[in-house]
Amino acid sequence: MDILLIYPPLSVKERYGNRKIGSSGGHLPPLGIAGIAAYLRKSGYDVGLIDALALDMTDEDICRHIASHKPKVVGLSALTSMFHRAASLANVIRERFPEILIMLGGQHATIMAEEIFKAHDECFDLLVYGEGEATCLELMNIFKDTVYERQRLLGSPLLKNINGLIFKSGGSIIKTPVRSPIADLDSLPFPARELLPMDKYIPLPNQYKRLPVAHMISTRGCPYPCSFCSASAVFGKKVRQMSPERVIAEIKHVMERYGAREISFWDDTMTIRKDWMMEFCDRLISEGVDITWTCYGHVNTITEELLFKMKKAGCFNIFYGYESGDQGLLDMVDKGTTLDRIRQVNQWTKEAGIEIRASFMLGLPGETPELARKTIDFAIELDPDYAQFSLTTPYPGTSLWHQAKNYGNLKTDFSEYHGWSAVFLPSGYKNREELLSMEKEAMRRFYFRPRYILNKLKKINGMVDLIRYIKGFRFALGFLRPPK
Repeated sequence: MDILLIYPPLSVKERYGNRKIGSSGGHLPPLGIAGIAAYLRKSGYDVGLIDALALDMTDEDICRHIASHKPKVVGLSALTSMFHRAASLANVIRERFPEILIMLGGQHATIMAEEIFKAHDECFDLLVYGEGEATCLELMNIFKDTVYERQRLLGSPLLKNINGLIFKSGGSIIKTPVRSPIADLDSLPFPARELLPMDKYIPLPNQYKRLPVAHMISTRGCPYPCSFCSASAVFGKKVRQMSPERVIAEIKHVMERYGAREISFWDDTMTIRKDWMMEFCDRLISEGVDITWTCYGHVNTITEELLFKMKKAGCFNIFYGYESGDQGLLDMVDKGTTLDRIRQVNQWTKEAGIEIRASFMLGLPGETPELARKTIDFAIELDPDYAQFSLTTPYPGTSLWHQAKNYGNLKTDFSEYHGWSAVFLPSGYKNREELLSMEKEAMRRFYFRPRYILNKLKKINGMVDLIRYIKGFRFALGFLRPPK
């Protein structure tokens, strides 16, 4: 095997702050490294892929796989919350297999590239930052020319010609220029889903209605300046989209190969261009593609006409980041919208017959318990189908990360940077226990209203819905208990 790409092990329970959420689903395929795998395979490389999270593999399990398949390169990818697992695994691999080239990529590697490499250059030979497809291919081509000898590669002057790379040369850390984003996303092959355990990827109960579900990304980049969001760290602020034809071709592919009946789009803001979305929906309708789908949208990009067209084309659920019920707090984090705009889009979406997953943030800079209750009241007023109350997490690389110390106390244990631990405590709260109790209050007041429960019971339409609601109920209960 030429290269083995690994998504480190981290349980769903850990991802939600060690809460008792039961077997609610929530495993998501690592489409980033699946895309890199497909890109390398297209050029003839023998690529393996391990999603250790979905497969519940330990470091020892992974080492046995490496011993059996003998990859020349191991590439790890990690979000901020799982970087500690990636570093731990890299140290184990370095000790067991000193001849293997080990590299790191992904969101956290891009956000904190130089800091990571300075602290972990003994286990990571190379760090890839930014979009990884072309960087990895160029690196593999040079490694192949050096007959896959690790030390010869690390001593090669050609490494300096690869953009988007950090490595050590002559005792100094070298960071090559950032790589230009891929302009034509249609040129990319479909992610190598055939290397993934596709049967493991069942979304959380509020994110699907027909199984099997396939996950897709059709857009890279996000233009919005929200101070808490690191979405543009890897892909930048310039929006690039696949053509509607390319997206529909991939939909048909996952329907035929994996029996997908539903698509979960992960685009940060799939509704960013109305003309694109209208064409996409028109093509789905005219081609008679029998698929339901969900996506993320920004309220500033939504119109009534667009919502009704999306509904007709199979969209049944949209995720909106409403974030707060206080205009001052929205302005504080550069959300760029208003409470009245949120109310309007919320109503339009309901009228179009599309479910709403609404995201709210607790513990924003400047927030007090009183302002948090305004957010909870706002959520109840809007009455979306589902509400998410996450705890503000100032991710490295964001504006909020740099400003957090001015508004409260920030912990720097990155293993807790998943949105469900009180890593940031605004000055308006007495302690972290008070903030966590506000999260419980939000979940209790929103989900355990008699009206809400009755409406959900009325919507049960078969065994799939019943199972989803039971799992969802257990998930919500998990937030009313202390984390373990």
